[in-house]
Amino acid sequence: ITAEELKKSMDEGTDLVVVDTLYPYWYKRGHIKGAINFPWAETIKEPVLLPRTKSVVLYCDCECEETSADVAVQLVRDWGYKNVKVLKGGWVEWTKLGYPTEKSD
Repeated sequence: ITAEELKKSMDEGTDLVVVDTLYPYWYKRGHIKGAINFPWAETIKEPVLLPRTKSVVLYCDCECEETSADVAVQLVRDWGYKNVKVLKGGWVEWTKLGYPTEKSD
């Protein structure tokens, strides 16, 4: 999904969850407004925070979305998620376009 498509979906109130796959330190420094943090792990133990009834949009700050793509593969392959997307260009593209971000304590 592109940043423009995600922003439009968010503005329209589409039932989705945006997921930051960076480590908590980086998530706290800045993330897409409303995103939850679900850090990358080599093997996901159990994705209890991620709803199965909504579209899940993952992002990272990698050049080619390596981290978020890996999480997406694990969610689909190992946990049976159906509607998982990766944000093309990730955090870098989102901020380049000036879309809403926030920080956490």
